[in-house]
Amino acid sequence: MSSSLGPTFSLGFSNNGPQPRIDQTYQVDDNFTKILGRHTIKLGFDMRRFQVYNPFFGNINGHYTFAGSGSFSTGDGGADFLLGIPDNYSQSGGDIINARAQEYYTYFQDQFRMRSNLTLTYGTGWSVDTPLVDIYHANHALVAFRPGQQSTIFTNAPTGYVFQGDPGVNAAGTTKYGHFGPRFGFAWSPGNSSKWSIRGGYGIYFNRSLEEQTLQFLGDPPYSVASAGVADAGGGLSPSFAAPFTDIAGRGSTPNKFPLPSNPPSDVSFAQFEPINFLLTMDPHTSVPYAQNFNFTVQRQLTGTTLFSLAYVGALARHLVIVRETDPGINPAGCAADPTCVANRAVQSIVFPNNFPLDGNIFSGNANDQTTGISNYNSLQATLNKHTSHGLQFFATYTYSRAMDDGSGFENSAFGGGGFGGFGGLRASNPFNQTAADYGPSVFDATHRFVINYTYEIPPLHHFSNLVAKRFFEGWRMSGVTTLQSGFALDVIDSGFRSLTCDVLIFSACWDVPNVVSKAAYADPHSDSFINRTKNPGNTTPRDHYWFNPNTFSREAFGTIGNAGRSPLRGPGIANFDWGFYKDTRITEQTRLELRFEFFNLWNHTQFSDNSISTNINSGNFGRILSAQPSRIVQLAAKFYF
Repeated sequence: MSSSLGPTFSLGFSNNGPQPRIDQTYQVDDNFTKILGRHTIKLGFDMRRFQVYNPFFGNINGHYTFAGSGSFSTGDGGADFLLGIPDNYSQSGGDIINARAQEYYTYFQDQFRMRSNLTLTYGTGWSVDTPLVDIYHANHALVAFRPGQQSTIFTNAPTGYVFQGDPGVNAAGTTKYGHFGPRFGFAWSPGNSSKWSIRGGYGIYFNRSLEEQTLQFLGDPPYSVASAGVADAGGGLSPSFAAPFTDIAGRGSTPNKFPLPSNPPSDVSFAQFEPINFLLTMDPHTSVPYAQNFNFTVQRQLTGTTLFSLAYVGALARHLVIVRETDPGINPAGCAADPTCVANRAVQSIVFPNNFPLDGNIFSGNANDQTTGISNYNSLQATLNKHTSHGLQFFATYTYSRAMDDGSGFENSAFGGGGFGGFGGLRASNPFNQTAADYGPSVFDATHRFVINYTYEIPPLHHFSNLVAKRFFEGWRMSGVTTLQSGFALDVIDSGFRSLTCDVLIFSACWDVPNVVSKAAYADPHSDSFINRTKNPGNTTPRDHYWFNPNTFSREAFGTIGNAGRSPLRGPGIANFDWGFYKDTRITEQTRLELRFEFFNLWNHTQFSDNSISTNINSGNFGRILSAQPSRIVQLAAKFYF
């Protein structure tokens, strides 16, 4: 990982650009309730129309980065700027989202008081969700891929590259009418003491996908296009500052793709966009995500103000939104045997277009936006709730849980890791071994979590009749929140494209991972040093601030994907104490003054940050943790109530 000797900065348009977004939801609902003896019947209907209008103009005027790490860099970002040597260049045509969908929901429920201490609740919901559409560009904004089909919307589009509105193409799937969600629950208070309560329930719930998906289509041609300048041509070409579509060393140039027409004609030439990279298309079998939720709870009233609960809570989800590449490299062994292919592996689909299922001269990858993800969650939850008495109130909860999935949402499965900065989250979905390789702890999985919040009204030592003494000695209280949690799951990745099955031009991050040498060994980041030999076996220089031993992993051979499973590591936990001391002083009948003395991270305990752990074996900082959450913060404040 290169390090800049000087300033690191960028010039040009924002990566995300201005977004004067407008979200609108129209809702019509009606509910009916009828009590018939021991039955309480409920019927209802809810219709919602979701609309999002979002101009998205990221990098529309071009964007240069100077970080001292480019191909011709001096190592100093400031000097590179003066010499006109950017690390990279990026530009996008920008586009507009005008997405909408509708949801129709009808339900029936009967609450049956079977006995005085037993109530049953049962019923069903019926969900009808229309597919998400983008009506911009005359209802043709969403892109799909159908092998062998020629688009009638754009007659010169490559075969298979079709649009919402082409024959038989509804890019976001079709309306499903069979989504019934049965529910059942019970509440039972055994015995005659009324101090016990046993509850349980099960239900199926459908929940439509996110508008976020339509955002990702804004880069698909012919409506928009992204460019890295002359770097698009591969071969190690690097854009100059003065003319980004011309190589710094004068070895080549590439046509400037801008400006784009706002409304491309039906016979627009796609040659200017080829090879089409960063491509995302919608799966024809897109469905509606749903979850099965179930729980069983036992509660016991311990005192008049204290309640203890012990519960099992679980969920199984199916048809979750996930992204998987359908055009991975299929000749890794052949590429590994060719030094030229290995040297150009970051742009392999351009230099060696025959190494991929789709013609690399036309397509560089095809990410499939699909609803095939799965997840499950199981937890034991205990709570102790004490309502205010004798000035004390607290709520304590402990959760022992396990969350597993094969991709924690759209963005995680697509952009989850890699990159080039050294720090990475989770990898993208593996297209060759989807379930076995990707199934593991969710990004939000934390096995243990304990939280207690409390408030104590400090009783005065003596009840004073003197008004001045009363105002000083009364009205004191303290409160706090304590959080103890085990670490979140961490993945390991390799952004070096060593599997030779992915490159920089695909929509998602790469799925490459290293090999596991031994069981994960954690270190003391305050002091522990290792000689990191993962990237350079000849390295003899120790470095400190490691969270885990980097030599637990090793680089995978070219042409292979490592054997590291998903999330083999755990990040640092949380041990945080927030505490406050307060004084309320009554001034008049209707006014009072509150003084607040608040301490965040009271004991000034170092809270290391997951996001700063380098889990990319391609980084020289692999295994190191380089930042922490804020240290103790003291806040003094006064509030006047009137």
